[in-house]
Amino acid sequence: MKNLAAVVSIGVTALLGGCRSAGTAEEFTWSADLPKEVDRGAEFTLVVKTVNSAGAAVNGVAYRYQILWPQGSANPLRHKGASGEPEKVKARMATGPATIVFTCANREGLDVKVLESRFEVK
Repeated sequence: MKNLAAVVSIGVTALLGGCRSAGTAEEFTWSADLPKEVDRGAEFTLVVKTVNSAGAAVNGVAYRYQILWPQGSANPLRHKGASGEPEKVKARMATGPATIVFTCANREGLDVKVLESRFEVK
């Protein structure tokens, strides 16, 4: 029974450790590499980059993003990502301007907007 408790304790510690981010929203300068135009229905890749105050790139900062597609829902889905890791996205079929909004937890644990980018679906 003691062995089971030790295994559960180690598992919980590992899970909680995996949820930690490399920092909070205020600690970084944010940018995103994504195309200015995408074909409707095409898959494209975006990469969020975070740089600390010393100018060094920091990977693994957790963020969320929403894409406001042309003729899309007023309540878009939220996706998770980590800085420095490519995210594959499939464009919707409707043409027009799309906006992607990135958020990250601040020091108080609240999600705040850190970056907004626009691209065109052709």
